[in-house]
Amino acid sequence: MNAVVKPKYFSVSEFLEWENQQDTRHELLEGEIVAMTGGTVAHASLILQLGAALLNHLRGTPCRVFTSDLKVQAAKNIFYPDVVVSCESQDNNGVLCNNPKLIIEVLSNSTTNKDRHKKRLAYQQIDSLEEYVLVSQEAKYIEIYRRADGWRVSIHTDGVVELRSVEFSLSIDELYAGIY
Repeated sequence: MNAVVKPKYFSVSEFLEWENQQDTRHELLEGEIVAMTGGTVAHASLILQLGAALLNHLRGTPCRVFTSDLKVQAAKNIFYPDVVVSCESQDNNGVLCNNPKLIIEVLSNSTTNKDRHKKRLAYQQIDSLEEYVLVSQEAKYIEIYRRADGWRVSIHTDGVVELRSVEFSLSIDELYAGIY
């Protein structure tokens, strides 16, 4: 008879200690370690466009914009969002953003289902989070999940997208310029 080997489930603290010793990045999803993969030119361009636009918009405010190198804890999960905005001063140090106001994920073929379902449900448990935004790299398509008496979703394919959490508007055509 063959023995079944069960995977080890990590706590948040075990994962953070383990990952700090690794050469590559990983996320913690429901106790399991998930290796991070590389992105595409479109993925990297969208992250840069969003991060730069938000950085310029929020300059002079207490809010800070971080890209995919900063971890966010959502329930018992640890993720590297593509773009995150925090307006809390205690989030300006360390390796974790504890009070994100806005989280943006750029969708890829391998992460779309995880971003849209598992990550969204985990992120929506963060008390400080006001908006969770999914940006497609395959088409001009943006989903905004906004906290308002529960969570409501709006879908945008043209025009201007409003990120109310940071009082910011962005033209979809400008965001996707040079990508299509």
